[in-house]
Amino acid sequence: MALKKQEFYEGAALHLIAKSGNVKSIRYEQPFFVLNEKVSVLLKYSTRGRSPWGFTFTPDEQRGLAARSLGMTTLVGLICGSDGIAAVGYRSFIDVAPITQASVHIACYRAHGEHYEVCGPVGALGRKVAPSSWQKILDI
Repeated sequence: MALKKQEFYEGAALHLIAKSGNVKSIRYEQPFFVLNEKVSVLLKYSTRGRSPWGFTFTPDEQRGLAARSLGMTTLVGLICGSDGIAAVGYRSFIDVAPITQASVHIACYRAHGEHYEVCGPVGALGRKVAPSSWQKILDI
């Protein structure tokens, strides 16, 4: 069976977390990865080589994030090509992209050596996201 591009990007993201030494379990519940039975992650990727990176969230994905957030810590991992991953908590995601009946677009911007700026249909996240925050998502 051939590997899909999505599997390469998701595998790279999970590899970075596994290297932290804090991963006890990874379970896949499409389209989410559940880490240590306490953090649910939706991974989205962009193959673009540099900023800005764009991500689209379907209505089903938006509803899935909302449902997951009721039971456990829920994050979105925005895989920005080979540059890195911006970890965005569900509440922060909703701040820039409230749930709608249509697909929503999120964009990540990053100047060299800077943190990620995450923008959605209703504005930018109030703070920038450190590239190193991805490896620390299990420290919460």
